[in-house]
Amino acid sequence: MRHTPTSDPQPRLRLIEARVAQKWSQQYVADLIGTTHLNVSRWERGITKPGPYFRGRLSSLFGKSEQELDLESSPITSETIHATSAIPESQSLYDPAIPLHPTMRLIGRDNELTYFKQRLFAGGTIALTALNGLPGVGKTALAIELAHDDELRAHFHDGILWAALGPEPNILGLLSRWGAMLGISSTEMASLSTSETWAMAIHRAIGTRSMLLIIDDAWRIEDALTLKVGGSNCSHLVTTRFPGIATAVASGGAASIQELSEDDSMSLLRILAPEVVVREEQKARELVQAVGGLPLALTLIGNYLRVQAYGGQARRIDAALKRLNNAEERLQISEPRGPVERHSSLPGGTPLSLQSVFAVTDQQLDEHGRAALYALSVFPPKPNSFSEEAALAIAKCTVAALDTLLDAGLLEGSTSGRYSLHQTIADYARSHLEKTTPYERLISYFSNFVDAHKKDYELLEQESNIILAALEKAYELGNWTALVRCACAFAPFLLLRGMYDVAKQHLQRAYDTAIVLVDSHGITTSLMYLGQIAMKQGNYTVAENHFQEGLALARRIGDSERISALLNDFGWMTWKQGNHFLAETYLQEGLILARQVEDKERISALLKVLGSVVGSRGDYIQEKVYLQEGLAIARQIGDREQICSILINLGVTAGEQGDYIQAEGYFQEGLAIARQIRDPELISALLSNLGEVAVAQENYVQAEIYSQEGLEQARKIGHREWISVLLNNLGLATRKQGNYAQAEVYLQESLALSQEIGVPQMTANILFECGNLFLDKRDPEAAELSFREMLTIISEGDQDLIALAQYGLARSASVHGNIQEAVRLGEASLTALKVIGHHKATEVKDWLDSTVS
Repeated sequence: MRHTPTSDPQPRLRLIEARVAQKWSQQYVADLIGTTHLNVSRWERGITKPGPYFRGRLSSLFGKSEQELDLESSPITSETIHATSAIPESQSLYDPAIPLHPTMRLIGRDNELTYFKQRLFAGGTIALTALNGLPGVGKTALAIELAHDDELRAHFHDGILWAALGPEPNILGLLSRWGAMLGISSTEMASLSTSETWAMAIHRAIGTRSMLLIIDDAWRIEDALTLKVGGSNCSHLVTTRFPGIATAVASGGAASIQELSEDDSMSLLRILAPEVVVREEQKARELVQAVGGLPLALTLIGNYLRVQAYGGQARRIDAALKRLNNAEERLQISEPRGPVERHSSLPGGTPLSLQSVFAVTDQQLDEHGRAALYALSVFPPKPNSFSEEAALAIAKCTVAALDTLLDAGLLEGSTSGRYSLHQTIADYARSHLEKTTPYERLISYFSNFVDAHKKDYELLEQESNIILAALEKAYELGNWTALVRCACAFAPFLLLRGMYDVAKQHLQRAYDTAIVLVDSHGITTSLMYLGQIAMKQGNYTVAENHFQEGLALARRIGDSERISALLNDFGWMTWKQGNHFLAETYLQEGLILARQVEDKERISALLKVLGSVVGSRGDYIQEKVYLQEGLAIARQIGDREQICSILINLGVTAGEQGDYIQAEGYFQEGLAIARQIRDPELISALLSNLGEVAVAQENYVQAEIYSQEGLEQARKIGHREWISVLLNNLGLATRKQGNYAQAEVYLQESLALSQEIGVPQMTANILFECGNLFLDKRDPEAAELSFREMLTIISEGDQDLIALAQYGLARSASVHGNIQEAVRLGEASLTALKVIGHHKATEVKDWLDSTVS
């Protein structure tokens, strides 16, 4: 049944809302402006209109214009309401409080719009959908878009109601406005004194109408539920920054609105400030990353840049971008908003900025929650995360304080028990951090963490960005002891991940600091790792200098553990440079010291290198003894990196003896572990060796696949030695497939790189493959030059390489028709290869048989 209009006076709802919001009585207002409570009552009920003097006093008192207080015109009659707001059931009612539809389309929210429309369409019973997200993520913008959507309006054909709440809503005022729009008579309205009675009256007035009720920016569950007044054909949409409220009020599960993707963020900036993005796209992208795709931040930044770019002056654009690089400046960028566009969370007259929007929530926190928020800002922001244990230690807070921040929507949690802060919230919180104490706790906690988990690569990976942030802060704050300790402890992980430049920066700082502190252990440790980095990057002269300096100091102070460690690296490098005898001397001394101090990790590492040294001179039996003992120790202590390295050497030995099945087994086991610990250097090495096995098995396509993947890994970390080896393997695989031109490209790059690095064994292997290519191309002169060059760079201990060079020269002599010389060289090669049990012996014997016959 439709409501019959009356001529009763209508209340000035905005004037009532303003008074109730201040929790003032009519008498109190009357006393403040110098009138009687009877006059105030008559003004509010619309019976009389205040004169110009009192209209001015009321506007000044409430800080609102006459229009905002319904004081400009005469009292609205119910006939007027029915002609404008109170729409009969046969007509659609669209709340004038619904914000205007922006002219700019909503960027990056197509999926969300589709999802919410489907949820809202699925009525039948009372549907309640809630969306939550960070302040400024665009919850209200999404709700506005839905309120103006043609399909939604067609579905909810009786209209849409809108209520903007905020932290201090006037619930009675909002309900009374809805009641007036729905046609509740002034007589009935006069009898409604509580939220409950108003809600029931509005529910009855809506009846069977099909309407959408949007409750925007809810700060309390009770407020949202009080406004849940729709009937059986209605749906409700609640927006809130508080996940707990969304979960509590949503019947079908709450939906969290995420920040915009980087691409969508750039699209938004292109619309708002096209000239700036075209001129400085990279800087614009950096700003997008700095604010984490938060739509409010992007809108404020975009509007600011557009204004600064007006006139096209490069100087003003550069100055604007420079200002926006500062986090505190980004927080202060603001826009004034008129009464109609005012953000529901902000007091009237407050400009819209990130600072003002976050401050509203911050002010609702208790002292403990606020202190925790500020302290947590020392963690790197999203997409990084941190553990609960670390949060409690750094913030010195309770779990209850973390829960408070989660409930406030300021801290984000996950099912894995980790937390994160959005970039802009972290900026806000950090700007309020007055002491460095949380940073000191961060440095201390993660220095201890690295010490306790040196070989737990997965845990270190998870916390790696925080550890790097702690190292950077230790340097900034001059916490020198922690810097040396943490940098040296974290270096092995950084080397494992191939982060050589990052490791070098922190280790150089640690070395410089340790010199000042006269920290001998810090000096020798940083020098050892700096030397390892230089070796991995192919800078053997630099590596040798670091090892020499570190070893000299370690001997001077009698540090057996560090002497042993440096002798391990020195022996490895010396062997690589072709000095087998000196390398073995260093390694044996290091092994004796390691056994004395019972350093199992170092014993295993030294045995691995000793195996390589004796294996290169053909003593495969002793090599296996060393390697098997080293592998057993590595398995015992769970050193996965060392297990991989030893499996590589065992596989190489098996391959050189022609046992390709066993070799492949070693390599595949090692590859599985290397992928598990995500060590790009070991992955490169294992793929390289698997490629060589595939070549030996004449599976050249698979060999090429292995080598290409390995090369990609090696290039990624800039490991020049493995780049060279893998290029050589690709040259071999493509030559075997008859693609000589491509093989030559690979081999030339490989040879040039190897000669730069200065590892004779590696260069000799590449020269051998170059010689083979020249023989296949019917160029025996060039082949002979390659094989003779091999003999000039390898040492007497490299029996296998000497024999291979002789085999190459024998084939060159045969092509020239010098069969006698060919046989002599071939027999010398065969004898040497048989003695050491090298798999090439069979190939050489077959060649000799065919040549002699």
